[in-house]
Amino acid sequence: MPSQRFRLVVAVMAVLTVATYVVEPFVGARSYEEYRPAAPFSLVTIDGTTFSLADHNRSVVLVDFMATWCPPCRETTRELQTVRASNLPGAVKIVSIDVDFTETSTQLSQFRTSVAGYNGSAETEGWYFALDTPGEYVGPKYGANALPTLVLIDTQGNIRHSWVGITQAPEIQRAIDEAIRPA
Repeated sequence: MPSQRFRLVVAVMAVLTVATYVVEPFVGARSYEEYRPAAPFSLVTIDGTTFSLADHNRSVVLVDFMATWCPPCRETTRELQTVRASNLPGAVKIVSIDVDFTETSTQLSQFRTSVAGYNGSAETEGWYFALDTPGEYVGPKYGANALPTLVLIDTQGNIRHSWVGITQAPEIQRAIDEAIRPA
């Protein structure tokens, strides 16, 4: 039978572990420079079209793994609004993928309206909203095991940069500018 002190130490360690995962996205983003092929995927958007990475192979694509209930995701979405406004419509494609399988298209649509500021489809400006689906599992393909996670894919279909946590618009824009520049 474990001692009272042992149980207390285990309980404190458990609380600290959970606190670390809860606080991590608020503390600051982790940034990773990468260069590897992006995994292909296709998802039906909440507007009924299909976003297929293969259809955007000559564009810079920013994949945003998020959930509507996630406060750091809401903050990152606001930063993505700034990025969207800094680029010509369609120059950079953004696809926000809700990875919470319990959420619905209606919830994601309400999120798009309240947080991203779009009352209707944003697809004409290059911002797509979709739910990850069982069978496609885009989040795990990209290692999105924390929210929010951003992944920047260059015009050659390679992952150039990834961020975990709240990421500021200037940092995202610098990576986009590097991805757009010819090698």
